[in-house]
Amino acid sequence: LAVPLPATAQIDASTATFNEAVQAVKDKNFRHAVKLFSLQAENNQHDAQYNLAILLEAGKGAPQDFTKALIWAWSAQLGGIEAAEELAEDLSGYLPEKSIEEVREAVRARLEARIEAGSPDAVSQFATFHLQMLDEPDYETAYVWFSISAALGLDGALEARDDARDNVDDEKIVDLQSEAGTIYESLNISLD
Repeated sequence: LAVPLPATAQIDASTATFNEAVQAVKDKNFRHAVKLFSLQAENNQHDAQYNLAILLEAGKGAPQDFTKALIWAWSAQLGGIEAAEELAEDLSGYLPEKSIEEVREAVRARLEARIEAGSPDAVSQFATFHLQMLDEPDYETAYVWFSISAALGLDGALEARDDARDNVDDEKIVDLQSEAGTIYESLNISLD
């Protein structure tokens, strides 16, 4: 029988797990580190996603896997880990376009699942994904999702929405605003 932990206990457990993973790297127990960082990466801990990407890129603790490494590097980048951008660029250089497109789809699917599960952070990350991870920025989709982020009151969303709007044709704004409103009403996201 699993008993849910209070939020503070989950944070403490998460910090302890992260610290254990870091110690495993220091001890050169890379396999254990990959296991621990993988658990945290799946739970959207962006620093763990970055560390997992580094280990997968190097082939330490798991066979070298540039595709999986790029999934986690992009996820970390979307989560605000600045160093992940350079890692993602390097990894993209190793992969054929078909593999990069598969990574895009995997990252998109993860973000959509997180939005469906009610994660407010995933909304802004989904908008940013459409600006940074595609071959060509999709300003219209980014505008829709940054509009939703702004309606949720997320930090930086107003400025990001307005920056995206600057790159959208004026005649499309009304339709995009309507789309954002429809999506917003269908979401089950709480900021509590």
